[in-house]
Amino acid sequence: MARLRKNGKRKKDDALAAALDIGSSKVACFIARMTQEAEFAPQAEIVGVGVYGAPSKGRATPDDIETGIRNAVEAAERMAGEQVRRVIVSVPGKHLRSRRIGVDIEITGGIVAREDVDDSLHEGAKAATPPDCATLHVMPTGYKVDGEDGFTDPIGFSGAVLSTEMFSVGARQSFLDNMADLIERCDLEVDEFVAAPFAAAEAALFDDEKELGVVLIDIGATSTDFAVFDNGALVACGGVPVGGNHITRDIAQIFGAPLAHAERAKTLYGSALMGPGDEHRFVDFPQLGVAGETVRASRADVCEVILPRLEEIFELVAEQLPDDPMRRSGLRRAVLTGGGSLLVGAREIAERTLAMKGRLGRPSAYPGAPEAAGGPGFSVCAGLIQNFANSGGYGENGLGVLRQSPHASKQPSVLGGLEAWLRAKF
Repeated sequence: MARLRKNGKRKKDDALAAALDIGSSKVACFIARMTQEAEFAPQAEIVGVGVYGAPSKGRATPDDIETGIRNAVEAAERMAGEQVRRVIVSVPGKHLRSRRIGVDIEITGGIVAREDVDDSLHEGAKAATPPDCATLHVMPTGYKVDGEDGFTDPIGFSGAVLSTEMFSVGARQSFLDNMADLIERCDLEVDEFVAAPFAAAEAALFDDEKELGVVLIDIGATSTDFAVFDNGALVACGGVPVGGNHITRDIAQIFGAPLAHAERAKTLYGSALMGPGDEHRFVDFPQLGVAGETVRASRADVCEVILPRLEEIFELVAEQLPDDPMRRSGLRRAVLTGGGSLLVGAREIAERTLAMKGRLGRPSAYPGAPEAAGGPGFSVCAGLIQNFANSGGYGENGLGVLRQSPHASKQPSVLGGLEAWLRAKF
């Protein structure tokens, strides 16, 4: 199993929860103070936020990322006035392994009880782990009692056999071990690993979207994660190895500019949609290695470089969507998040490529967080905190087994040289 919590399960009365999102362009840390009253769901107040931008030079080394983690956590600790030891860590989508499983168990006493549902989930967790992998989440997607489906919550129904359909998400054990080793170098311990696209969905999606069917697309720097929800349950997630940095590299290569200037041009002038007069609006690109020489290109030319790569990102995601025709036909909405979603025209290109209605997803407003931390680039880190508060605790051995019905209403939002450097920086 993944190396989690050296000190055992987190107690429900722990005052603080710390989330760590280690991305290719930045490291972000949120610290939240958790409170709980009576039978209400835990509430979170963000008391510390720390962000550290990754170096702009080529690929980062483990030392670079260690520096990023230390600086992000220390900045969050200074803001919070607290010190943390354990952190909840996201796992990028391209390292995830998922599968669908079903478990049948005999119903003790002839009436489905909470213990029967829990037993089925735990049996599913054992069966869900592929070789050399550790299970991160096991989530129920539906129940049957004596072969009859349509049960959103089977507790209290009579029958002899409970059948539970589940979706499991795991990651390579070696990746998790290497990640834990890296974090331990920063004098921290991994409390739990959480799938990054699942965390981003917790922050950026509405419950009705999950119920009706939605694709969450988190466009990062070097990869793009996705999560698919249908009937309120997670049914697919993963990642593709293309992201915003690939657009930057395309601009740099086509116009012969340094990467830093290509990134600036993309941010300030880049668009996937060509507007009126763009062919008469120009951008100057300094030439790499030739002092004083520039190349002038129209914004329309820049658009023609951005568009194909952005279409490729959405086409790769589309190839990973569920093969089930019924489930595929029910997907009518896409939500974009992550730093790359801010590129002008990204939503429109997603709608055209995926044939879905789209919108930009941001973390819900939550107490204590600065306004800048509410952008799409912080959906994963915010979702780690929200998932912790919504779950109200963890399953056995930190598996993240959800203990509620897959369709049950959620509580209100509370937001708010290591294995080739972890396989080329996530």
